[in-house]
Amino acid sequence: MALLIDLIIMLLLIGTLAYAFLVDRRVRTLVLAMRELQPVVDQFSVAVDRTENSVKSLRTEAQARPAPKRDEEPPLTRTAAATYVPKAPAPSVAGEACLDLGPFFLSQRPAATRPVQLPPGMARVTDKADLVRSFFETIRSREA
Repeated sequence: MALLIDLIIMLLLIGTLAYAFLVDRRVRTLVLAMRELQPVVDQFSVAVDRTENSVKSLRTEAQARPAPKRDEEPPLTRTAAATYVPKAPAPSVAGEACLDLGPFFLSQRPAATRPVQLPPGMARVTDKADLVRSFFETIRSREA
């Protein structure tokens, strides 16, 4: 009986070692693929930073321009579709007042009732370049 238990334990250990070997090979190929992608991710990060700077400069230029006068704006034209107002349903009983349906959409978003809570272990990231760098630093620290 003791021999049978020893054989079962040895088979389980061999299976565990084989699985660990397979996982190690897959992790190594993943790390190699991430190393190949690092320059592309860095270029993407730089492009995102340039885009953010362009948007900021466009906003400051738009704020620096004087607002157009009302006389210079072209008159607004309305089509029949834009001015369509749905009719209220006819009252079912004579003399019953029609219900005012009001608008079919909200003109403003409802105010947030509470701030968004992040799950544990997560942080709000503001700079994408730092996020990319920290990702690759984490990978390097795990390899060592």
